[in-house]
Amino acid sequence: MFKPAFMALCIALTPGTSFAEDPLANAESAFAAFQDVFGVTKGKRRNHTKGYCIEGEFQPLDAAIRDFSVSPLFTGTSTVIGRVSHKGGNNEASDDKFGHYGLAMEITTPDDDVHIINMNTEHFFPVATPEDFTELMRAKATGKEAVARFSAKSPELRAHKSYHAALDKSLRPYEGATYNSINSFYLVDQTGKKTAIRFSFMPVGEHEIALDPTKDFFLQNMLANLQAGEVAWNMVITIANPGDPVNNPAVPWKGDHKRINAGKFVVTSAMTETDGRCDAINYDPTVLSQGFEPSEDRMLEARSLIYAIGVGKRLSEKE
Repeated sequence: MFKPAFMALCIALTPGTSFAEDPLANAESAFAAFQDVFGVTKGKRRNHTKGYCIEGEFQPLDAAIRDFSVSPLFTGTSTVIGRVSHKGGNNEASDDKFGHYGLAMEITTPDDDVHIINMNTEHFFPVATPEDFTELMRAKATGKEAVARFSAKSPELRAHKSYHAALDKSLRPYEGATYNSINSFYLVDQTGKKTAIRFSFMPVGEHEIALDPTKDFFLQNMLANLQAGEVAWNMVITIANPGDPVNNPAVPWKGDHKRINAGKFVVTSAMTETDGRCDAINYDPTVLSQGFEPSEDRMLEARSLIYAIGVGKRLSEKE
């Protein structure tokens, strides 16, 4: 399912327009910087390049979530075509080294509504705005000195690096990782009332390294864990407190929050992108079912535009 942003790629950009005035121009620049940083593996995603497909079901859990949202996600079992991946554009990334991962899901609800979820193992974003993100990617494409100059003027990037550097760097497989929405969204109830949220998908049970680690063992590892038992994640929704920065993905929410164990994604099969159905999907996080809305976080629009550019590029390379 493609957003209107995909059609916008046919629009000619006006020379001299600032990125802040033209989100599409900013997205084009960010996408170009991604290619400069990571290179191009034709026919593949430019970020989260290495990965494979998973399929399964999303099952509602705690009915308390229905007080906040009329989404069909929470009223019946939905089908899922998902993808797990390494962060970054290296299609040869090693499975036997610690890294950050992604989990993306195209969920089809019982009434055929479509809901996209796209998450990372990072806990929050390194910058707050699309313009800063593009500048950061350009700096990475230029080199370490340029990144250092950007970092010197970006307290958000420094906080991101410090926080994530202190996390446990033990090797874990895709199925053993927790994935975070990073961006905020709104739940919408039957009266139209909106409630700001973030969410995480947390592994159910212990999913560890089941095989001897090698450069490319993650798919076989998940298959082994599937054979041994259930591979699943719980969708834990965090309700915003007053004062939480809903529109800034670079600031984590702190303190006690109301959390609802709203649903469970159960994996039933895993396969290569060649054998699966995930490769052609555009995992745009602004494609949401009734009962959800994007927040005003501008990084959501930027992600939507960048993904639209990317899916057009890589699918055209397959022809």
